[in-house]
Amino acid sequence: MKILLIGLGSIGQRHLTNLLHLGYTDVSVVSRAGVLPDSFSRLTCYASVDDALQARSFDAAIICSPTALHLASLFPLLRAQVPNIYIEKPVSHNLEGLDELVRLATSYTNNIVVGYDLHFDPGMQKVKELLDQNVIGKIVSVNAQVGQYLPDWRPQQDYREGMSAKKETGGGVMLDLVHEFDYLYWLFGPAENICCQYTNSGALEIETEDVCEVLIRFSNGAIGTIHLDYLQQKMIRNCMITGHNGSIFWDLSNCRVSWINKNKQETQFEYVGFNRNDRFIESMQSFLSGAEDPRLTSLAEGLESLRWVVAAKYSAEHNSFVNPNTFKTEQFVK
Repeated sequence: MKILLIGLGSIGQRHLTNLLHLGYTDVSVVSRAGVLPDSFSRLTCYASVDDALQARSFDAAIICSPTALHLASLFPLLRAQVPNIYIEKPVSHNLEGLDELVRLATSYTNNIVVGYDLHFDPGMQKVKELLDQNVIGKIVSVNAQVGQYLPDWRPQQDYREGMSAKKETGGGVMLDLVHEFDYLYWLFGPAENICCQYTNSGALEIETEDVCEVLIRFSNGAIGTIHLDYLQQKMIRNCMITGHNGSIFWDLSNCRVSWINKNKQETQFEYVGFNRNDRFIESMQSFLSGAEDPRLTSLAEGLESLRWVVAAKYSAEHNSFVNPNTFKTEQFVK
């Protein structure tokens, strides 16, 4: 299989290392630096996606460029009708150009996946299983939160110069930590209304928002909240789901899912031995196999979580509730 990997930042290097570990040897890289680190020096490097596509055809492409550059990388691949495309989350940083994206993506048969690897976390899979089995009955509320100190993300570089810190590259907690928007849509379906407040606290000397609170009413009647921040000194990522007959608590930091029923019977599922990188390996294996895997995120699903984020931003900036399903696209475009 001939694979083109676009972008060699931290996530690009992770995917490239995993691809080589999985035995894929015909991998080419697009890097703006024009040169690859010594550990990848044997691979072919191109300065742009267009250069790579002019040189040869590819069976698959993996987009790992900064969020704001995703569509610039994606459009040439779609025009060349590359059959398998993996886009690191989120699809883009706003809704501009998405009509053209959908037109190109539906112009030929393809396998386009958005990289929401949390679907491959054993704990998240257990939560999905419990919900599908109606273990806690009708869902009434869900509370998701995530926080991690931004300077700890990539300690080898100045975080103030990274993608997360800059608006032009699509940074900020709402896009960086978009997993929460995605998995709530995956678990509970469409949102009927979204309300949001976000702020730049000034603590990190960055351009983008570092704290955000979101309120959601789902179409199924449940209500939910999302908390996002760049400031937690100890990483947290968890979700509490409350139903008529009990509750479920997923705690990624401690690799645990616990649930309790109306009889006060508590059960725990632990997966302490699971490595974070295993999620990336499993999702890439599934994508490249072309298998029907419900854990993979389709382009349509990836666009929905992006719409939630942009709707939330609009809500905060206009002090209003927003229905992401009926809000006109052009009103979102900055």
